Amino acid sequence: MNHDDQRLGDLLTAASALREQTVCAVALIGVPQHIGVERNGGRAGAASAPQAIRNALFRMATSAIIDVMQDHRLVVIDMGDVDTVGKTLEQIHDVQCSLVHACMQSGMLTVVLGGGHDVAWPTVNALNTIGERYGVVNIDAHADVRPLKDGGLAHSGSPFRQMLESPASKLDDGAFVEFGLQAHAVSASHLQYIADKGMHFMMLDDIRAQGHGAWTSAHSIASKSDSLYVSLDMDAFASAYAPGVSAPSADGFMPHEIASCIRIAGADPSLKAFDVVEVNPEFDVDNRTSKLAASMIMHLLSGIAQRLR
Repeated sequence: MNHDDQRLGDLLTAASALREQTVCAVALIGVPQHIGVERNGGRAGAASAPQAIRNALFRMATSAIIDVMQDHRLVVIDMGDVDTVGKTLEQIHDVQCSLVHACMQSGMLTVVLGGGHDVAWPTVNALNTIGERYGVVNIDAHADVRPLKDGGLAHSGSPFRQMLESPASKLDDGAFVEFGLQAHAVSASHLQYIADKGMHFMMLDDIRAQGHGAWTSAHSIASKSDSLYVSLDMDAFASAYAPGVSAPSADGFMPHEIASCIRIAGADPSLKAFDVVEVNPEFDVDNRTSKLAASMIMHLLSGIAQRLR
């Protein structure tokens, strides 16, 4: 380790080494599977994403967060990967839910590294079991409110329908925002479904017209609750920036547009969960997508550091 150039991987903390002065502990949880992507007709490969994201993340410089990490106000804990070997998607979801729940109960902010977007459902389910009212922003080209398949099987396109239809849901009234949907990537029936549930969607073109005010609106809607969860599907970015995803979009956000949103989310003390999903290293170019996903996590940490100073 170079003490004059410490990278994030040099500053990781074990859960057993938390200190009294720690204000925010961030728990990284990998979910290396793409079963849900395959069920939804997407291209396989996301199972290798958690390690690819870690490889990029742990090499990143820490100038934006070094002060609050050195004095342990902010700590980052790598909880490892959910064991997915030989398990069904439903079993994996149960294990993930239990781990996320345990981290939340310990006061940790959980950051889940997908995997397909189906990993959002276990995180939502953990929020349901905690019992606090919560709000959600899904940054995505797709709405992911598709019905379950084959009599009740979850998949990467269904997590937010599961959230909206769960009898145990603690989602606050109107506190779900779909941010960045693309007209050619989401059906009219799915948009109507979101509206009928009393929730909100913001199309990519409308966000471009509104500028920074769009995220202010989305964040204020979702953060009115006790807890906030932000989900980032990497196919929300244009494929020029994120070629290695399960369902690439020719058009989409530029990195700086979402980086500012993530920093604002990190600065919000009500943020309880964040995820980065749908990275597919099998189709990446020069690890471009994994590096972008890692940089979004660093922007999250920068936002956290901002509120801890």
